[in-house]
Amino acid sequence: MIAQVVEVPSATAIEKPLEANLAKAPMETKVLPTVLPKVGLQEVKPPLVVGSPNQPTDAIAFWLGEAGWAFEQDKLTTPKSDNSYYYLRKVLAKEPDNTKAVAALEKIVERYYELLRSSLRQNKVQQARVFLSRASLVMPKHGQLATMRQLINDHDVNQSAEVSAEVSAEVSAEVSVPAPATAVAAMRNQKLLVPTQLLDQQDPLLVQWLIGVAKKAHALKATMLIVAPKDDQVRWLYQTMNSADPEQRIRANIKHSRPARVEVNYLARKDELEVYAN
Repeated sequence: MIAQVVEVPSATAIEKPLEANLAKAPMETKVLPTVLPKVGLQEVKPPLVVGSPNQPTDAIAFWLGEAGWAFEQDKLTTPKSDNSYYYLRKVLAKEPDNTKAVAALEKIVERYYELLRSSLRQNKVQQARVFLSRASLVMPKHGQLATMRQLINDHDVNQSAEVSAEVSAEVSAEVSVPAPATAVAAMRNQKLLVPTQLLDQQDPLLVQWLIGVAKKAHALKATMLIVAPKDDQVRWLYQTMNSADPEQRIRANIKHSRPARVEVNYLARKDELEVYAN
């Protein structure tokens, strides 16, 4: 039996291909992280900064600043939710004894005092009353309020005196003195003054006098002009005189002017109508 000889490759022959492969593709070396990542945990980020870094952190200081800015713009109690008084109330709600807020309220009242006086100089009485009302809202017990109220009252009195003087001048110019009697009938023009206060009150005695004038005017076949400053006054005078005789309508025109009066034109030898007895 012939024995088979199997050739075993030498070690050198085995190592050479390995070395050749290593030379062609060197092995990569990976460095493992020293800290393994945590699976399932979210990354923690630093908190965001909210708001401007210049915004005051103290609410009181912020409100006082806003109140001062609104005051400089004359936004004293208006517009709503954006005025000096609004911000000062927020301060006092948090600190009732805050001296800066109380002093600021004083300034608002003083400013309204200035505005009120300016309004009265321009004869804007209604506007002055609004300023008084707003000042009273800010500090109801402020000592300046009585002075402001007195200024308005004094202005009303002065205006009334001026109006009375104007009316007196108009009466002198408009209301004629009684004309002398004549031998024959002549055209008469009587201007009968109607007291304004009694006209506004629709005084019963004034009603009787107007009806008497209307009846006499009917008898004299007179024409009339009814004069008053306001439309409702003129209409009341006309309706009152027209009610004197349900059978006849008065012959009258109307006019808006001052003073309130009834002008009567008729033909007669003397003045037949009597003026209103005050």
